[in-house]
Amino acid sequence: MREFVEFAKTNTTSMGTYAPGSYPHMVADQANREHGTKILSVHYRGESPMWIDVASGQTQIAIGSYQAFATVAGRGVRAIGVTGTYRSPKLPDVPTLVEQGVAGRLVSLEGGLPLMAPAGTPQAVLKLLSSVVVEGANTERSAKLRETFAIPNKPKNLEDTRRDWERDVPVWVKQAVDLGIKLD
Repeated sequence: MREFVEFAKTNTTSMGTYAPGSYPHMVADQANREHGTKILSVHYRGESPMWIDVASGQTQIAIGSYQAFATVAGRGVRAIGVTGTYRSPKLPDVPTLVEQGVAGRLVSLEGGLPLMAPAGTPQAVLKLLSSVVVEGANTERSAKLRETFAIPNKPKNLEDTRRDWERDVPVWVKQAVDLGIKLD
């Protein structure tokens, strides 16, 4: 990653993102501000077209799911870092960006897809939904799905998810505001 950052300081480079305001968009912006890189974010409608352009050399770098990356890994695309605080079980020899000395809370955030409900949903309903999700995570089918996406951790309960959001959402919001994204 250090080599890429040094390259991107003197060369215009592009990073594929799967949407404006997405995690890769924020990482590119953070690198530009903190390291003086010249990374242009190229927004795609999803990961598939993004990875095709990385494989063809249209963009130089991208951040996305393991499953989508794996579709182009045999086409000359190589992993240079893993986001989060632990290595991917599918890429155990690839160090995390944190291990590589990339600073900032953004690159250490854990990915997740929490179940959401409309504001005002009764607490009893939220707890029931949470228990169903946590219980379902213990099934063989769920384990296989997590393995496909190289996700070693299971969904968290309602209280732990809320604690994570209280800690991490301010980081995301600040980064979005810094990018000029208007939040509703």
